[in-house]
Amino acid sequence: MPLEDQVRHARFIREADTGRKLFATMVRTNTFHDITEITLLAPDHPRLLSIIAGACAATGANIADAQIFTTTDGRALDTILLNRAFDDDADELRRANTIGKLIEDVLTGRKHLTDLIAARSRERRTASAFSVSTHVSVSNKLSNIFTVIEIECLDRTGLLADVTQTLSELSLDIQTARITTFGEKVIDSFYVTDLVGAKITNENRQAAILERMKAVLEDKGDAYRKGMPQGMLLPAENGQDTTVKEDGNAR
Repeated sequence: MPLEDQVRHARFIREADTGRKLFATMVRTNTFHDITEITLLAPDHPRLLSIIAGACAATGANIADAQIFTTTDGRALDTILLNRAFDDDADELRRANTIGKLIEDVLTGRKHLTDLIAARSRERRTASAFSVSTHVSVSNKLSNIFTVIEIECLDRTGLLADVTQTLSELSLDIQTARITTFGEKVIDSFYVTDLVGAKITNENRQAAILERMKAVLEDKGDAYRKGMPQGMLLPAENGQDTTVKEDGNAR
């Protein structure tokens, strides 16, 4: 990370600490790169990236890149780069601040992400004129401590939200992510562990990850979920997480 960004982030954290803010957001625009940046400081949580991506998807914002960091005191410092929606900086800053406020509202429980996503999903999706082959891989050779899940597919609004939600449903903890967009094509890498911090070594579980991820990338995630037994890979209707461990016991 450039020194300028490190200094800016340090100042941002210091201001949040001075104001005793549990959650804080910072936004800036980059006209030359046609990008808007939202930086969030929050208590770290396995589903934090999924929540952030879901809030962005609920507003129709398309994530071009994401940078995930953890501070020495255990807080998350995540930076999300969004494709601009307005030419005017003032309009774009208002949009970014609205998205940042929505993320804070979801994290604090003032708004519910499921309601926001449901409202957005009712909007009609338009078919892309481009075609990109879908690819998913799960590897334990690219990192000494993480399992690396790499995806390659056609980009769409809400893709990162769908992917990170699915990883969370699979009881995977995203430690870091590399999000890369080439026009209509995305090549993303997610460095994950199980919920106790270990690599995913069980072959059956790796196969399940591949199957779920391919369904999501082909935009068939909802249909896949409907075909699963209630509570197996999804939160139960009462809002409690009900996931089946490899030994068959629910947790």
